[in-house]
Amino acid sequence: MKYEFIKSLLASAFGLIFISESFALSVVDDKNNTVTLSRPAQRVITLAPSLTELIFKIGAEDKLVATVKSSNYPNAATKIARVGDYERFNMETLLSYKPDLILAWSVGNSRQQVEKVKNFNIPVYLSEPHQIEDIANTLRNIGTLLGKQQTANRMASNFEKRLLRIKEENKAKKKLKVFYQIWSDPIYTINGDTVISRIMQICGLENVFSQARIPAPKITQESVIKRNPEVIIASGVANGIKVTAPAWLSIWKKWPSISAVANENLFFIHPDIINRQSTRILDGAERMCEFAEQARKNLENNIGN
Repeated sequence: MKYEFIKSLLASAFGLIFISESFALSVVDDKNNTVTLSRPAQRVITLAPSLTELIFKIGAEDKLVATVKSSNYPNAATKIARVGDYERFNMETLLSYKPDLILAWSVGNSRQQVEKVKNFNIPVYLSEPHQIEDIANTLRNIGTLLGKQQTANRMASNFEKRLLRIKEENKAKKKLKVFYQIWSDPIYTINGDTVISRIMQICGLENVFSQARIPAPKITQESVIKRNPEVIIASGVANGIKVTAPAWLSIWKKWPSISAVANENLFFIHPDIINRQSTRILDGAERMCEFAEQARKNLENNIGN
């Protein structure tokens, strides 16, 4: 009571505003759920490697008590305890760390398991960026929930400025048709309603499977040949930190009638910097735009010959 009385006097005399110690932190996640904490989270578990990267990006790794197997960046993340894989985590192990916040991946995590976590009254933030710009918003939201608003706002602003620069550098480029392959047996690609496809648009690339009904459709070799892409880009599954193209990228050389093959426009982007929705996705965007420009030059040279 004495403390409250002193605060009241100071506020009246000097116009000071005090924030209550019980002031709630509240954000809206990518599934339009309001996540509210009574204080900044102290024991956080991430259920996707992209979210782990964002925790490190805002300097809050000291609050990260556990994550999933595929969290391998930065190197310090490999030393964080594991609760299983992002597709299936161990509920008992997760609960044993007594988290006060779970950062989950709406598309990749098991919906049933995430709902069970909520039943234990553990706050869950669901991440599912649809636009590249959404990654900056995720940074800011995580920063709010972890009490790292200043750093998160700065990192988000830097991300937005870099994204704008990439857009400016690649506007008005000649459009090229691209096929993006994420797996070989069976062949999987992406549709137009994905962050990667939006990166293609920035680079002046048109996704030949943009009209597919689902985000990651299974397709045939014949459908690729029919669309005759001028560029083929593969990502696939990461092989540790070694940046090597998957063997199945070269299989397309069996069809020299495909423009991308005829003009040697077969490229590889390491999946960690293009498939993960972290700030490193701009590294992948720059790489894709570089390949797009190389493809244009290859096409022009072959036309001249």
